[in-house]
Amino acid sequence: MIFVYNNLKIYYEDYGIKNAEPILFLHGWEGSHLSFKYFADKLSEAKRCINLDFPPFNNSSMPTEPLTIDDYSNMVYELLKFLKVEKVNIVAHSFGGRVAINLATKTSVVKKLLLTGCAGIKKKSFKKFFRIFKYKFLKFLSKIKLYSNKKLERYGSEEYKRLNSVMKQTFVNVVNYNQTKLLKKISVSTLLVWGTKDKETPFCFTKIFKKHIKDCEVIEFADCSHFAYLEKPKLFLNILYSYFN
Repeated sequence: MIFVYNNLKIYYEDYGIKNAEPILFLHGWEGSHLSFKYFADKLSEAKRCINLDFPPFNNSSMPTEPLTIDDYSNMVYELLKFLKVEKVNIVAHSFGGRVAINLATKTSVVKKLLLTGCAGIKKKSFKKFFRIFKYKFLKFLSKIKLYSNKKLERYGSEEYKRLNSVMKQTFVNVVNYNQTKLLKKISVSTLLVWGTKDKETPFCFTKIFKKHIKDCEVIEFADCSHFAYLEKPKLFLNILYSYFN
């Protein structure tokens, strides 16, 4: 099914028990509704499941202007209004967690949160600071024709290099948005499911979440990476059943 928001076509699936408590799945960057399809299919036997593709991924359309986290959370909120959902439980991974945080702090639609490998906070790192400083300095040199644009592109991430100009700015908007200050505004029950060997959003991030969110618990997935929920799908599914029972 397609929902149109500000000329953007957003693909979504809405199935399961219509009058049951709904669960919304929010995938990570470059993912799709397929990221959570196994879990949505299983839970749909007892719940209403809403699973979508964030633009521009998979079946959703390509934006013509750069997007922000607020744009992404607004489009999800409008979709929920369109589907007449007043309260929803959210399962979110990585980038999807950024959107979930915004929804939980800027709307009253969220009932419970389950975040896995959630992005949205920043940890100070001298190595990262130096890399960013070097990139900005070389970018300045490229503008005054003292450094090659082609050489500059080598310093971008592989994800960044694959994007067009609109999505490059969107990516910058997303990764530079620090949501740490929003965490203390989350008042709903929050469960963190995290891989202890996550290199994208390190396990130590869970301490920051627990520090700021009043009702927050952590479940460790030992020896799992950023995609812990896919590495131990049966365990993750059991947690979903229990948490949203």
